[in-house]
Amino acid sequence: MILQLKGQDSLQDEDYARFARFYLANCDEFDEQYMLHDALLHLIHTIQQTHLLLFDDEQGHVSAFIQYHYTEDQRTAFIESAVLAKKYRSSRAFFAGLRDVVLWICQENPEVQSIQFYAVANNRYTNRLYSKFAVWTDIQVRNGRTEHVYTADLDPLLIYLKIQTKG
Repeated sequence: MILQLKGQDSLQDEDYARFARFYLANCDEFDEQYMLHDALLHLIHTIQQTHLLLFDDEQGHVSAFIQYHYTEDQRTAFIESAVLAKKYRSSRAFFAGLRDVVLWICQENPEVQSIQFYAVANNRYTNRLYSKFAVWTDIQVRNGRTEHVYTADLDPLLIYLKIQTKG
């Protein structure tokens, strides 16, 4: 599996169209109650306010995306949404993808000290996965769904991802 990364600076209108199609085709991955109108509203509200990373497969099709923004103080990167196509999913792919994204964010913004992201509260798998490298720090209700907010401080996350070693 080879996924090519395209970052914010190299995205064209066609890339945003490809992202929107992939997002809409895979929006049910967030949870079974996520409806088309939820997806459309999310795109309308976030596409101009977030950074976008697209991952293309060998055929040039979008296979994954990460949509994120920085908090006002620039010290936290908040991952709004992320999806990896089913055929590429595995623990190793998740780890490698998270590693790539964290490296990208650290290079893009050296001020970052933590990464935050959502998990639907009733998704036990995702909550268990995220708790391996982050701490549950908040609860939010968005679009009628309860979501847990996880926070990973950068230094321990870099160690977990084997980007940095202790000491």
